[in-house]
Amino acid sequence: AVAAEANRGVGVVLDVAEDADGLGRLVKDADVVVSLLPAPMHPAVAERCLEHGTDLVTASYVSPELHALQERCEQAGISILNEVGLDPGMDHMSAKKIIDDVQGRGGEITSFSSVCGGLPAPEAANNPLMYKFSWSPMGVLRASKNDAVYMQEGDVINVDGADLLSSARPFVGNWPSMHLEVLPNRDSLVYADKYGIQSAKSIFRGTLRYGGFSNVMHVFKNMGLLEEGAEAGQGTWADALQRLGHKRGYTDLKSFASACAGGDPALAANAVGCLKWLGITSETEVSDPADIVKSFCSVLEDRLCFEEGERDMVLMHHDIRASFGDGRHETHKSSLQLFGTDKMSAMCKTVGCTAAVGTDLLLSQGRGGFERKGILLPTSRDIYQPCLAALEAEGLRFEEEMVVDDEGEDLKFGA
Repeated sequence: AVAAEANRGVGVVLDVAEDADGLGRLVKDADVVVSLLPAPMHPAVAERCLEHGTDLVTASYVSPELHALQERCEQAGISILNEVGLDPGMDHMSAKKIIDDVQGRGGEITSFSSVCGGLPAPEAANNPLMYKFSWSPMGVLRASKNDAVYMQEGDVINVDGADLLSSARPFVGNWPSMHLEVLPNRDSLVYADKYGIQSAKSIFRGTLRYGGFSNVMHVFKNMGLLEEGAEAGQGTWADALQRLGHKRGYTDLKSFASACAGGDPALAANAVGCLKWLGITSETEVSDPADIVKSFCSVLEDRLCFEEGERDMVLMHHDIRASFGDGRHETHKSSLQLFGTDKMSAMCKTVGCTAAVGTDLLLSQGRGGFERKGILLPTSRDIYQPCLAALEAEGLRFEEEMVVDDEGEDLKFGA
């Protein structure tokens, strides 16, 4: 359907995992390949690109498998540009622009915070979770169980994946009327080297949600609704909940929810109310008796979808603090807020346009512009500068402010 609306688009049905020859033919005929497939499938695409000398663009984090292709890419004379989406992608570019400017003027970064979220616009946040899916429901659930680590005032803070949802804190850095919360996002410490900010005493990357989302989802996690590999069992959702409760020693939903909410009656009531709204206390049949998470995902996908005319929203905010040899301190804030339209979601535009400008950059090679081979990230000036300029031309512009003071204050988690 999408290809049909493009003047130069042609739709092709291909099983990338099974039809290596078919994939090879498509890659051979292309000037550049843009892979928006699930990240585990990128290495197979990269192999065909190496075989045919074709550049590759992805919006995914660089995996160890792709990173290991550096030397082969250089030998084949191709570029594989990764992490050119929203997050990762626009976050790298906008943050490094500020960091490089500070360091170019002799400053050093003392604190770094970067948060991002794909959410329904406020008027569309009209369900108990105040959330709707603009990307894979399974991806959202799995991300909610990732381990995380960040640095706060020189102390390394580790968050076990089992405790991630309960670690959410109010976000006070911007958009106060939205009452947002923030969760730690994976390993923040790698950005010390990735961004060249080893001097920072605080490094934090986070995911934004509307307040209350994480606590309710933590209750659902404690109930077993997010337990991969567990069976839902035959029957209705009411039967499945009863089995989950019995497994943990509870005979009724109220006491089960209360225990999973840590004894907090208000939270337990919210969780039960949300379960009822989702239809998980009803006589509705479980969609996949062999898999509780897939069944739960199916419910979420059905109930937490965008209705016609509803908008999604993308938020991104950096807070970067720096000190200088003359005693000056600078606080840099950079924010992006974008709403979807009836033609394109905000998530689609931010990921798609970023991948598109990265692709255009690779296509410019050999024409007196950008020229680099190997495994690439948009963290160097020769990549992020033209990409940010092209994104701004598409209406994707960060609002930036800088405050100078005489006494630097370190950054707190949630700021």
